[in-house]
Amino acid sequence: MARKKETEETNKAARFEMILKLVAEKEIGTQRDLADALGEKGFDVTQATMSRDIRELRLTKTSLGNGRFAYRIPGKEETQQVSAAFYTLFETSVTSIDQVLNQIVIHTLSGMANAVCAAMDTLTWEDVLGTIAGDDTILVIAKSEQSAKKIALLLKGYQ
Repeated sequence: MARKKETEETNKAARFEMILKLVAEKEIGTQRDLADALGEKGFDVTQATMSRDIRELRLTKTSLGNGRFAYRIPGKEETQQVSAAFYTLFETSVTSIDQVLNQIVIHTLSGMANAVCAAMDTLTWEDVLGTIAGDDTILVIAKSEQSAKKIALLLKGYQ
């Protein structure tokens, strides 16, 4: 049963990453368009799953003019509220968090670091100087060792 849950979480995280990528790259105006684009990438989703994913990722519809709309990833001004995408990706993708001095190293499932880091970057982190993501590792540079300890403890609470 644990393996099934892990597989479902891995699939969800991969689907979320693909949704974020598709929305960033294409003008997707409807749930059907998004489901079709996901289908082309090998993700078969129901309308209920699509609706839930859009809600969890907090995608918004933005006017493109001429009566057309497209889904968008919330911008910085919209992230005063907690980012559901960040928490979902973090919970399903992060495997470990370590802190040393003013640095935090976050390990993720293979291929998920970029999505987790991008979602993390949409949040307001006063004590974070910057982040760098690889394939399965994120490096977070904090302003001080004390800040890094605080951030690492907070992040560990999301696992």
